Amino acid sequence: MKQNPLFRAEKNSLVRIEDNLAFSTSELNAVSLEKAASGTAEIPSGKNTITAVTVPWHSVELEPGAYNEEILAALRTYLKKLEDNGRYAFIVPMAEESLSDADSAGSFISAMVHTARRIKDCESVIGFALPEQFIRNDGSAGISADGYSRWFINEMNVKHSHYVYFADGALMEQLHLDAESSFNGLVLYRM
Repeated sequence: MKQNPLFRAEKNSLVRIEDNLAFSTSELNAVSLEKAASGTAEIPSGKNTITAVTVPWHSVELEPGAYNEEILAALRTYLKKLEDNGRYAFIVPMAEESLSDADSAGSFISAMVHTARRIKDCESVIGFALPEQFIRNDGSAGISADGYSRWFINEMNVKHSHYVYFADGALMEQLHLDAESSFNGLVLYRM
């Protein structure tokens, strides 16, 4: 199921394609996967409010290659509620352990690609945030051809080319990274 993009990144901001309306990503509605899955996460009231859903790796992948389909189905249910209410979200992947080697990074990416596969029909999903550890690992090289951030985006884009990618603005500042040059094409956000 291929979706057309609803948003684009423009000068590190989020813009809806149909009307060129810029959406603020500086004051997000943050929701944890657990809260979304339990049904206790509220639908934001602001029409242009974006929800950032944090998704811990080990909540999705219980053991190598074994995914928690129950929690992913509950995540899909929450995202569909957002969609039904005309709201949008992006996924913020979280790693509880180091992603500094290719094996752990590859497993993490596979888990997030699997997550994307389970929510592929949710039009409320704008995209995914680059994992914090990938931004840290890639540093000033940004989204280079051989960095972990590019690997993540390339794997996601195989089936989800409509996604927009996000980066934590506070992290970018902390690392003294220029989003315009190093990570061009990303939307900066703050939680």
